[in-house]
Amino acid sequence: MAVVVRGDAVAMARQLPDASSGLAAIFLANRDRLLRFFTSRTRDPVEAEEIVQEIYLRLDRAARPVGDAIGYLHRIGLNLVVDRARERERRAARDKDWTDSNTTRLGDDYIDEQPSPYAQAAAKERAERIARALASLPPGAARVFRMHRIEGMSHSEVAGRLGISRKGVEKHMATALRHLAKEIDE
Repeated sequence: MAVVVRGDAVAMARQLPDASSGLAAIFLANRDRLLRFFTSRTRDPVEAEEIVQEIYLRLDRAARPVGDAIGYLHRIGLNLVVDRARERERRAARDKDWTDSNTTRLGDDYIDEQPSPYAQAAAKERAERIARALASLPPGAARVFRMHRIEGMSHSEVAGRLGISRKGVEKHMATALRHLAKEIDE
């Protein structure tokens, strides 16, 4: 009928109620009965054991003499059962909210929309290859590519701004695209 004490045993033992006190003695005499009662309420012997241990740890909180000691012990335990049930509900709601915000539900299955670590690494590597390829473009082709693809100018606008023919812009774009395709695919 030993009570399992977690943590620093010496520090905990100082805080525990004296077994010779009335309430602690009643608890110890009825521990098995309390354990059966809370096992029937929780349907979990491990949780019932934890509740009974926590009842024992809370015995020193009685501010005044207790008239119905067994009723008092049951009330402490039932409050603990309710607190644990509420905590489980809060945890389940929090987990559901997180799952719903980070995944897509398709029937009974959840689909994680985040890219896999492999896909992330591949995307990073591809972005680095693109950056290197853009940096290695010939100057004229780079200028035309930037103005057309990045700034969104038409071929005619690029030609007018650079003072070259529209056909010259098209040749620079073809050079840039061939260079980028070659560099990125390697």
